[in-house]
Amino acid sequence: MTGDCHAGIRGSRGVRFPPATRPLSEMLPGMPRSPVPSGSFRSLTASRTAIRTASGAPLWDTPVVETDVVVACCRASGGASPGELYPDTDSELLVAALGEIGVTARMASWDDDTVAWNQTGLVVVRSTWDSVDRPGDYLRWTQAVDRVSTLVNPAEVLAWNLDKSYLGDLARMGVPVVPTQFVRSGSSWTVPEDEFVVKPAISAGGRETARYGPAHRPAARAHVRRLLTEGHTVMVQPYLPAVEDPGEISLVFIAGNFSHAVRKGPVLEAGAGVADRPWERMVFLGLTGPSPAELAVAERVQSALDRRFGTLAYSRIDLIASVSGEPLVMEVELIDPYLSLSLESAAVARLAQVLAGRRDPTCRLAT
Repeated sequence: MTGDCHAGIRGSRGVRFPPATRPLSEMLPGMPRSPVPSGSFRSLTASRTAIRTASGAPLWDTPVVETDVVVACCRASGGASPGELYPDTDSELLVAALGEIGVTARMASWDDDTVAWNQTGLVVVRSTWDSVDRPGDYLRWTQAVDRVSTLVNPAEVLAWNLDKSYLGDLARMGVPVVPTQFVRSGSSWTVPEDEFVVKPAISAGGRETARYGPAHRPAARAHVRRLLTEGHTVMVQPYLPAVEDPGEISLVFIAGNFSHAVRKGPVLEAGAGVADRPWERMVFLGLTGPSPAELAVAERVQSALDRRFGTLAYSRIDLIASVSGEPLVMEVELIDPYLSLSLESAAVARLAQVLAGRRDPTCRLAT
């Protein structure tokens, strides 16, 4: 892996994405990017306590924050500077929408050690797309931020969602999921008779993912062996014909309520092996209306998530039709899903309102 971020949009060379300075109405649809120098922040080790006078009495009873909301993103590449962020339209729109309701917000890379995460009322995870390349570092960061600020979604949720073995949890809840073999070191697996997909359990954007047919079984076995040698748990799933037509459907939920859905086209080619930067080949086919059956399955999943974790600020539930037409869960994205906010302007405003209400009430903005 290169260490670059992956995205649900076609990639481009990294550019700086500071706080938005124009009204949201000017940014939808197809907004241009506007470079404005971003500010510097104190280190994470700064104490999140009330500032005190020389006598030791609190100057005020709540910590002062540098900004209301920090939107956590990722660097454009492994060698990029912290201020050089991977392009993410969702985050730009969200920063602008927060500004429209009087909430200060800025974008920053999650691994930028100059950001004082404890000096903000809310940290919202949006495009930390290289987390799967460094899962240990990433989980330590989420836990650290969760201790000193309000993290959305919370660290517990992100840890559960990072490894796709959560599909087993959903299946045990009675949720229909794509049949999956989880292959671990020392365990055996059965090569499917028809086309199938091999990928790591910790992966995103098509990283280390390949599609195989009956003629490609030796290559598939080698792929599984390599991933196991590298320490991965491996997933083996059938390649369902519905991926080609009508495609995968992604249902977006905000604060537990269905918002909108997007259809996606196929990416993997049988026998082509692991693609280079597959996240930049994602094909979005636009907004679509879910069928009653698709919506029912997605809402069932969302209800299960809400019972386990409380009402989540955002989620995306990806479904695909089985051979018999039954909606099956492919993935549940709770960390940093691309929400296609540029296609549904009302969703941006709703998410901004939800986030504004989740800021840490013990913090107040510096003046």
